[in-house]
Amino acid sequence: MNFRILVVLFSVFFVSYANAVPVKQIYRAEIKLPVEESEAKMLNQAFSQAVEQVLVRVSGDKAAITGSLLQEAQSKAATWVAQHSVVALNQLLLVDGQLVAGNQVTVVFYAESIDRFLSQKNLPVWGSDRPSVLVWAVNEDNGVRHLSGANAPSQLLNDLASSAAMSGVPIYAPLIDTVDKGAISSADVWGFFEGSIRQASKRYQTDAVAAIRVSNYSGSVSGSLLVLLSDGSSQRFSLSGEDLTALADQASADMAKVFSTRYAAVRNNQAESRFLIQVSGINSYSALNKVQTYLERVGVVRDAAIAGAKGDAVTFSIAINGSKQKLINSISLNSVLQQVEAPKPELSVTPTEADIQPVLAGEGGVPAVAVVPEDKVEAISSPVVEYFKYNGVQ
Repeated sequence: MNFRILVVLFSVFFVSYANAVPVKQIYRAEIKLPVEESEAKMLNQAFSQAVEQVLVRVSGDKAAITGSLLQEAQSKAATWVAQHSVVALNQLLLVDGQLVAGNQVTVVFYAESIDRFLSQKNLPVWGSDRPSVLVWAVNEDNGVRHLSGANAPSQLLNDLASSAAMSGVPIYAPLIDTVDKGAISSADVWGFFEGSIRQASKRYQTDAVAAIRVSNYSGSVSGSLLVLLSDGSSQRFSLSGEDLTALADQASADMAKVFSTRYAAVRNNQAESRFLIQVSGINSYSALNKVQTYLERVGVVRDAAIAGAKGDAVTFSIAINGSKQKLINSISLNSVLQQVEAPKPELSVTPTEADIQPVLAGEGGVPAVAVVPEDKVEAISSPVVEYFKYNGVQ
């Protein structure tokens, strides 16, 4: 079998922070269709299929891109096309059991058109920086289990890689070398033992980890998916379908939905919020420019304006789509900024007359001293600010 594993293998080095993976050409789709007598008919079919792929990839919500919403998008798709090309395929296409000549139609849509449509429908727009996901895959064929990876390819992993690429979820395969075999077993993955899976995954330093188990018994397939997030939480999904490809498609859609919910936001005025972040470690104009440019590129950020500066710390006023937590989640995908604890606040004393406890004068007529109870010492109130440190990279 000729496996074309569409996964990226990590060089096994330890890094301080896991980086997001820039997913390229999220507004582009390649559609293979049989040759038609009418090119206009073929292009219309290609645009309809392409816009569905792109809307799913950009929103991360396959379940929402259906019904009347999809029909409306397909009716407008031709007006959203920035460019397209048609190339004859070297190999025949299998259509309804027959091999026929085919074309590949490459379609690129205007990002503004896709984003605007999703925003109008109150659906999220997921930027190109996406979390890296290590996938442990185990399949059971008639009672025999196999753990898949770079050194142990499988049809399950191949199908999952293809569907994940279509969904815009960058997945990584474990090596399944002697280190992995000593750290984890197919039973650990099959049982979804989270502690063992997290421990074995540390060497790969991805942003998230997934485990998928699939049972194939007498031609009937079923499965489950586990997604482990960096904050220690996890989500589980049941998988069903006619074959491995259907299960892989569902698993990819479930992963995309998890990450879209965590990192993407609806882009409209109703969802906008603004708050302050303070970034330390900015020692030059070049560093300031890099940090501001980086913030403006984060998917949920609408704008980032400088609100003040003191020493090497610069305060930015950030307008975002969605919640503050979505911004923090998105920043955590990259090593440019590291969230740090807030500096200790200055203290002020706000005693009332009843709080003052006189101390008797000492010898020589020393005046009495007013002592304020500790529970009356309060921190100076200030706007809520999130604090980060610039790591000097981008």
